[in-house]
Amino acid sequence: MIDLHCHILPGIDDGARNLSISLDMAKASVADGVTDLACTPHILPGLYPNTGPQIRQATQQLQDALDQHGIPLRLVAGADNHITQYPSLNKAG
Repeated sequence: MIDLHCHILPGIDDGARNLSISLDMAKASVADGVTDLACTPHILPGLYPNTGPQIRQATQQLQDALDQHGIPLRLVAGADNHITQYPSLNKAG
């Protein structure tokens, strides 16, 4: 099974607060039959200013930790990207 939306990356949004919680989430996912999981932290300017490179790095670091702990879960990087309006880009005329 593939999980396409999960806030498992530690400490970068309102999901897992630390690595221990991320590992527990990964174990629970595997127990439920998940084999592949998309890490989808929020990208929300002013609240969760995550970037693609940061998310990819955090995904790789968590994948390394899963591998070290023998947790058979494959991670891919993604994002829960919020679209916002910027007043400076919305000027009429």
